[in-house]
Amino acid sequence: MAPDINNINGVEMADIASINGQDAPSGGGTATTTPALSLAGGGFGFVTATITKSGGGTYTNPNYQVITTLADGTVTVTDANVNRSLESDESHITGVLTLQDTNASTAERTVTVKAQEFGDTIQSAAATATFTPSYLQKEYIRIQACTSDGSNIAANQAILDVAFFTGSGQSGTEYPTTNLTANDSETDIVVSAGHTYGSGTYDPWKAFDSNVNGTLGWNLQGGTNDNWFQIQFQDGTYDTKPLIKSMKIKFYSTFHATHFKITGSDNADHSSATTLGPFPVTNSSNTYINVG
Repeated sequence: MAPDINNINGVEMADIASINGQDAPSGGGTATTTPALSLAGGGFGFVTATITKSGGGTYTNPNYQVITTLADGTVTVTDANVNRSLESDESHITGVLTLQDTNASTAERTVTVKAQEFGDTIQSAAATATFTPSYLQKEYIRIQACTSDGSNIAANQAILDVAFFTGSGQSGTEYPTTNLTANDSETDIVVSAGHTYGSGTYDPWKAFDSNVNGTLGWNLQGGTNDNWFQIQFQDGTYDTKPLIKSMKIKFYSTFHATHFKITGSDNADHSSATTLGPFPVTNSSNTYINVG
C-alpha cells in the first residue's frame, strides 16, 4: 500500500519521481516543455508577449504563469494583471498575451513565463525575456489610426478626449494643461489633424477639451495617411520638450480603428518619427483607455 504522506523532507510528493530507485506512489509525472518567449513593444510600458513551444509543435490547452520584475526582484506586473484572450474557437487561451507596466522606474524589466500543458503534472521550467519602457520627448506628437501590425488605416477616428502625462499611470503634469477652446488657445501649444470633417464642427481642439461640452474631433472621410491628431509643443514655453510617459484617450462610439499608435518627431513634416505601439482599442466606446 502506498504510504500516506504528502512530502518527504519538505519536497512535495507530486514532484518526486522515485524514492530509493523505486517509482514514487503518487509522484513523478510529465513536465511541460519549456516555452520560447519573445517580446514586442515597450512603448509606455505596453508589451506583447508571444509564447511558443520550444522545438516546434503546439501546446494542448496550455496555461501560462507570467510575472514581470525589476533587477532587484520588485514585481511590476503580477500574473493576475496579464491580459489573456481565447483562440477563435474559444477552446483555449492563445499564446499571445499583453501586459502594461506602469511602474515609475525606467530600468529594464524581466518577463518570466512558465507553461503547463493539459495532462502534464509538472509546470515547465521558466523562459525569460527583457524589455525597457520607452517614452516620447518630441515637439510633435501624433495619434494615428492603424491596424494590429501598425499599418496606417483610414478608420475615420473620432476622439472625444485625449491627454498626455509626464508621469506613469496618468500622473504628473497633464497636457494640454487647459481645456482648449481653439487649436491655439493655450500658449505655445498647437493642435491639428491630418483631416477634419466639417467646417468648425469637429475641429482638432475639440479632442483636447476634456469633453466638457460633449464635443469631439473627427477624421471622417480622411485618407489612410491623414487619420491623425497632433499636439505641438512650441519653443518658448517648451524649449525643453516634456517627457511623456503615459496618456489617456476616449473614442466616440465605433468610430475608431482596432488599434492606434503614438508617433513623435521634431520635424514639422513628421519625418524621422519615433513610434510607440500599436495599442489595442480595448475598452468599450465612450470610456477612457489608459496607456502607460
